[in-house]
Amino acid sequence: MKLERPFKDKPDFERFRRAITTREPGPVPVGDIFADPETIGNFLGVRVRNPMLTEDADPQEILKEGIKFLNHSVRFCCEAGWDYVFSFSLLNFPGFRFRLADNTSTEVKDGKRAWLNDNRGPIMSWDDFERYRWPKDAGTINLGSRYLADTVPEGMKVMVIPGGVFEWTTWLMGLVPFSYALVDQPDLVEAVIQRVSEAIYTSVADLMDEPKIGGLFMGDDLGYNTGTMVSPQVLRDKFLPHTRRVVDLVHEAGKVFVFHSCGNMYALMDDIYEMGVDAKHSYEDKIMPVEEAYQRWGRRLGIIGGVDMNLLAKGREEEVRRRTREILDACAPGGHYVLGTGNSVANYVPLRNYLAMLAEGRKWNQEHFGREY
Repeated sequence: MKLERPFKDKPDFERFRRAITTREPGPVPVGDIFADPETIGNFLGVRVRNPMLTEDADPQEILKEGIKFLNHSVRFCCEAGWDYVFSFSLLNFPGFRFRLADNTSTEVKDGKRAWLNDNRGPIMSWDDFERYRWPKDAGTINLGSRYLADTVPEGMKVMVIPGGVFEWTTWLMGLVPFSYALVDQPDLVEAVIQRVSEAIYTSVADLMDEPKIGGLFMGDDLGYNTGTMVSPQVLRDKFLPHTRRVVDLVHEAGKVFVFHSCGNMYALMDDIYEMGVDAKHSYEDKIMPVEEAYQRWGRRLGIIGGVDMNLLAKGREEEVRRRTREILDACAPGGHYVLGTGNSVANYVPLRNYLAMLAEGRKWNQEHFGREY
């Protein structure tokens, strides 16, 4: 399949900033938290590997593949019409690793898919905590983000993905042991949270003087289909104050903060707004269609995405176009909206469906504002 560049305009991060921080009507930008390497490769017509999911790879090979991935990410985001490029922070806590399994996506010829073992983590006791070597070198953690800041074209900026305090804490402890520890070892839980929070804050602070860093796209999955992973009050008391501290840091530097969370975490949406978050990303039709989320919170903060992942993965092109238009009709006229998927541009999404979503967005903009972007 020969692909043409979907958008002809140059990237303009201020366009994205206005869309999530104001209710000015105008052509709707497009973007997501990230795109999988295989999707980037399919889009660009090249092979793109995820260097972090390569088993037993040589460090030099990882570095080489990492640089190629960063360069391909910039090109993908430009050609897909994003005003920013995503950047995964290299904040990798020792002892934590994803488990790898064969990729089952029909859209991917080879490669691996990562998953987590929720039953254990590297910090399950005070002895583990005392021996643990916490990441400290912000310069190394931010190498990829700074490389991208030096690489992006004029008008584009970098949105950094550092991970969230809840995710990193539960990954380090294991979600199941963490849940028990909330009762059995609350002091250990507090200690891990404090160290995770400090590592995230320090790494983010190190980037705030970079003019080409546009802000943070913090991913912190707090929910599942029917509720939050732990009680909303636990999240309010133990985790959200640490997120608020990072939000304040980002805003003091004049940058934007986007919060990504999967699942039914809507009991916390008022808390998210009160923290000063600029926009919320990730919506699923069977939990709460994005139109309903926009109706409830779209006057107060930006809404990003919402074209359901199940539809993008399994639907026909005409169904994707119809659903994209329904969402735009409901959310776009009042501003505070950015078009995107329900979660990310995952490697199991057929490229034709992602392109259909982008094309329908351009068509809607042309019809309503006289230009595609």
